[in-house]
Amino acid sequence: MEVGVEITDVLKKTYLFYTLDEGELEILARSARVERFPKGRAIFDEGDEGGPLYVIKTGRVSIKKALDEQGQRSQLAELGQYFFFGEISLFDGGKRSASVEAVEDTECVIIEKSDFWAAMMANPASAHKVYRAILSVHSNAIRRANERFREFLGTALGDA
Repeated sequence: MEVGVEITDVLKKTYLFYTLDEGELEILARSARVERFPKGRAIFDEGDEGGPLYVIKTGRVSIKKALDEQGQRSQLAELGQYFFFGEISLFDGGKRSASVEAVEDTECVIIEKSDFWAAMMANPASAHKVYRAILSVHSNAIRRANERFREFLGTALGDA
């Protein structure tokens, strides 16, 4: 059961799940697995079918978005230990909106979409806590994007 305890500890340190109690975390941990990704390996590509949620146990990943059809990509973020990714497709059922690659040897806790939703449906209180966390994360991201856009417009209009 040590793997379950280890996974529970990782989930507890992740913003998405930090408000869950031990019992709620154990439910998620039971269905989770740990997978290793060597440096340089693509974890998933933009346009892939959506799937599991990933939580970084160790290592770092780069999130990249395609700029053109020739494969030119821009880095949106670099994430490290206890950050999560892949959550958007959990909620919208869509394809992956960006590509993710390990920038160093990385281990991720992986929770399959069906297991995530089974845990949320079984415990509405857990779902409420997770929804609040995800809304907080994405609200902050939208605010940062709006600020960057405002700065971009100010620069573009100032140079015109």
